Amino acid sequence: MQKLPSLRAALVAAYPQLGRDPDRLTMWVDKGRIRSPMTTDRGFDCEYTLSITITDAVVDPAILWLAINDWLRINQPDLLRPGAGTGYTFEVDLIDLQTIDLAIELTLTEQIAVVTDGSGNTTIQYVGEPDLSWLEGGAMPTLPAGDMQTITAVPGTPPAPGG
Repeated sequence: MQKLPSLRAALVAAYPQLGRDPDRLTMWVDKGRIRSPMTTDRGFDCEYTLSITITDAVVDPAILWLAINDWLRINQPDLLRPGAGTGYTFEVDLIDLQTIDLAIELTLTEQIAVVTDGSGNTTIQYVGEPDLSWLEGGAMPTLPAGDMQTITAVPGTPPAPGG
């Protein structure tokens, strides 16, 4: 799963205390589901609920929600698109007048492409999200060549990231 580290980095950038005390930011995956169209290319989708807990935060939660929203615009734009997504859920526990515990749940999807060459080597690619900024009046995008994370598996050996 490729989305988790970048979301963690976005949260730490928005609230640097999480970088100084990383135990206050917990992330885990629940309710994972693999869906495959059963086509010859063997690609599939990985859908899961990402649970995030931030404890003892002395921060306005809107700062963290903004960081998540900005991350979602690039990494899961369908979640925030008006009329199409369900957004995400949260709970706040007020510890005192300044301190909160925050729990957030996001339903994320990662598309995985699979290609096997004539020698039996299998390449797994995490497909990047489409650029939907054109829906907001931006230019129609083209997909950059470096938008996929690649893992190559040779029969009899464990997969190696990057080729």
